[in-house]
Amino acid sequence: MDSISLSALPTRAAQVGGVLFGIFTIYIVYMRFFHPLAKYPGPLLASLTNVWRAYWVYKLSLHEKLVELHFQYGPVVRIGPNHLHFWDGDAIAPIYKGGRMMGKTEFYHAFTAFNPNLFGGTDENIHALRRRQLSNGFSQASIEKLQPLINRQMGILIDKLNAFAKSGTVFDLKDTISLYVLDILGEVAFSRPFNAQVRGEAEQIPAINDHILLACVIGELPFQDISKALARWSPVPWMRRLVQSRNRLKAICSECVRYKVTHPSDRRDLLQSLVEAVDPETGSKLTEQEINSEAFAMLVAGSHSTSGTLTLLLWHLLHNRDILEKVKDEVSGTLGPLPPDQIAYKIQGLEASLPYTMACVRENFRLNPVFTMPLWRRVHYPQGLQFGEFDIPRGTNVCISNYVLHHNPDIWGSDHTVFNPGRWLVDDGDNAKILSRFLIPFSIGHRMCIGRNLAMTNILKTVTTLLSQFEFEPVDLGEKDHKHEVRVQSSGIGEMRGPFLCRVFVQGGRKQT
Repeated sequence: MDSISLSALPTRAAQVGGVLFGIFTIYIVYMRFFHPLAKYPGPLLASLTNVWRAYWVYKLSLHEKLVELHFQYGPVVRIGPNHLHFWDGDAIAPIYKGGRMMGKTEFYHAFTAFNPNLFGGTDENIHALRRRQLSNGFSQASIEKLQPLINRQMGILIDKLNAFAKSGTVFDLKDTISLYVLDILGEVAFSRPFNAQVRGEAEQIPAINDHILLACVIGELPFQDISKALARWSPVPWMRRLVQSRNRLKAICSECVRYKVTHPSDRRDLLQSLVEAVDPETGSKLTEQEINSEAFAMLVAGSHSTSGTLTLLLWHLLHNRDILEKVKDEVSGTLGPLPPDQIAYKIQGLEASLPYTMACVRENFRLNPVFTMPLWRRVHYPQGLQFGEFDIPRGTNVCISNYVLHHNPDIWGSDHTVFNPGRWLVDDGDNAKILSRFLIPFSIGHRMCIGRNLAMTNILKTVTTLLSQFEFEPVDLGEKDHKHEVRVQSSGIGEMRGPFLCRVFVQGGRKQT
């Protein structure tokens, strides 16, 4: 009997293999020719498995790959078994202003560290409640009251730059800005600085990168609960490191929140606003766990996106000297010299009074948006979504990501790869208004980023103050530096690829050669 059974094994294995091959063949044929999305073009592998997207997230270049695919396939590309990506600007409103009929997908569950927060929550009722509770703390009036905290970290940055200028040190401006922004976030969001500028390092920064990568990879994969479990128990050191980084960030948030809750004070900051947040309709307040969730979101998104944007903006200004001089002339002509008793310019009125500077900010948002992740929405309309010539079935996941939208030549022209602030300042003001419809660095609709006011405050105060006090000189690393090119590497929230080495001089103190 044993010999008969053993002799039958190859036959049974062949039968099982044949069945699996048949199932796989049927699956491929169905997905490519009979699936409701089969009429939409895209890579073969992408139409068969979500692993295709996770791979390009892991490579930190999904945003660049999507631009490449749209040039190859057109305005709509199938990048998953049930996923369509658009780059037509007219798709923004149908996708992101559809309310409950265009709800968030399970992609966002991967970002949950405590409870679902304002960004990651998919329940529209909870989102509306949380938005009401937090809106006052993130209003422009509230952010303006935080300027003394921001100025304290600005003072440390200025002292550091003065020291670099005096010694002639070549330093990494990208790293310097990252530490500075992280300390601002510590001041305004966690009731204390992280002292990253003083120490010259911060464990939080690589940990934030790891958390975003972990969330975006798992978010793109099917069977998220299984993926999360595999990540926790993975024998792969890289995956275990990502999970450990998320746990470190959770511990930092929990410790800060616990201290704030148990040691009440009059210190006005965002964490205090979370503790005091009240729903104006119901009077409900946030639980400690909910405060942890929102504080975690502030730590992840608030630091990384602002520092990445500031670094890229400074890169473009310093590599376009004519543009830089116009910005400096506008700042000095409009704001005047910075008074000796002020560390930084006040934010009040900056956005409205500096049109050319704001054009540069907008152009940087357009050319190199650091928030690159596809913000997936699912079609819940019973009849599906009709968009122009496209008939999108109910249940389809759709999105249009910033980076791809901002590199559509049909919107921005053939110079979409060029830093050109002038496109926002043309004589015909209607053109700038039209372009503004397609610039969505903080998303759009009821899910728009609540941290917009804090981000713009940090960007404008930093750029105006630094350019009025210092002259920066990029250090050429040779041909590998690609002096007039800059790329964003991003798992979802990105940063400039490589270092940004500079020398700095006190304004007016540079020796003439």
